[in-house]
Amino acid sequence: MIEDETVIDIDAEQIDSAEHESIDERWYSAAQVQRILGLNKAALQKAITKLTSIYSLNIHTLRRGGARATEYSHVALEAIKLLNTGKFGELRKLVGKPAPSDSGSASAIVFVGEHHQVAASAASVADNNLAQISSFKSGLLNNYRELGRALGKQAAAEVRLGFTEEVKAALSDLQES
Repeated sequence: MIEDETVIDIDAEQIDSAEHESIDERWYSAAQVQRILGLNKAALQKAITKLTSIYSLNIHTLRRGGARATEYSHVALEAIKLLNTGKFGELRKLVGKPAPSDSGSASAIVFVGEHHQVAASAASVADNNLAQISSFKSGLLNNYRELGRALGKQAAAEVRLGFTEEVKAALSDLQES
């Protein structure tokens, strides 16, 4: 038996207690959210991207942690449910974003206008990249042509040298005989 026993009295407090969290403060693992909503990883990421870009939700409101430890908030769960079921009015109420005026046409025009600007910018960048590629291609072709000429000259000189040496050797053999 151990004679030197020490009893330590500590107060323990549960960290992840569901009693202390309200429903809006609850966090779910990625696997739980995927199972509840019936989504795969890509669809979940796409929904989160829509909520942050279109509805301007703060990413930290929707998820926390990183890599395999990512957790999603109850707000994210509810917002994705509403997004996937097409209940946009309820979604706007949940995220606190006012409904678009003029029955959505103004919002659609702004949305199309923003995407037109992005598309025009992307087209400009693509044109610039194509011009650079064309310039690089021309430079490479010129380098290959120059390399071909240099190698051709070298090969011709080696052939001439070899032919000359063979002729000299044959003449030398003839003179000796």
